[in-house]
Amino acid sequence: MDEKQNFEQVIESSHRIAVIETADQLGLVAYLKHLTLPSGRAIYDWSAEHGLYRLGIEHIFIPRTRSPVDVLAYITSSRHYGVYLLRDFNAALARPAVERQLLKLLEKQDDVRRLVCFAGQAVQLPASIAPHSAYLDWDASQQRASN
Repeated sequence: MDEKQNFEQVIESSHRIAVIETADQLGLVAYLKHLTLPSGRAIYDWSAEHGLYRLGIEHIFIPRTRSPVDVLAYITSSRHYGVYLLRDFNAALARPAVERQLLKLLEKQDDVRRLVCFAGQAVQLPASIAPHSAYLDWDASQQRASN
């Protein structure tokens, strides 16, 4: 099974948190943008500099989502479907406030589908979160070769 099928399975699963191991984050973002445009899926990207924005609508940033804790609080409180790509989040994952927000996300009882994807190399989730998470290896060079 290739990475695209694996990613689709994670999106359709009940997981709320996933780790995507990749050296090519920009290639992953390009794939997700390609995925969102025809499907209409709400897929978001995050940077500490700008905050959260929806792929395909890169010029509109969601207010008060720059800090790691704020973006996770926004995701947890969202009432709409969303796949959220959080890149360069490794340092924040060691913070207790971030772990608490992730636990709130895991404990949330509603019918809203949310998937938080941490992308990068050697992503280390807190011990309390790791067992409840999906893991994918993403090789963007294979993705380009298979398109």
